[in-house]
Amino acid sequence: MNLLNEINMRGTTVIVATHAKDMVDKMKKRVIQIEKGIIIRDDKKGGYNGEV
Repeated sequence: MNLLNEINMRGTTVIVATHAKDMVDKMKKRVIQIEKGIIIRDDKKGGYNGEV
């Protein structure tokens, strides 16, 4: 994740699909939640399930 974060900080968009709550909460990056192909949440500095 450190490498992906560094790549992102240099201006490249990085997409990670995960269910790892701890990783999502730690990164505090944009979270887009998709269910059945539909975006149901888009938080710029979100955590898992909208928690920060």
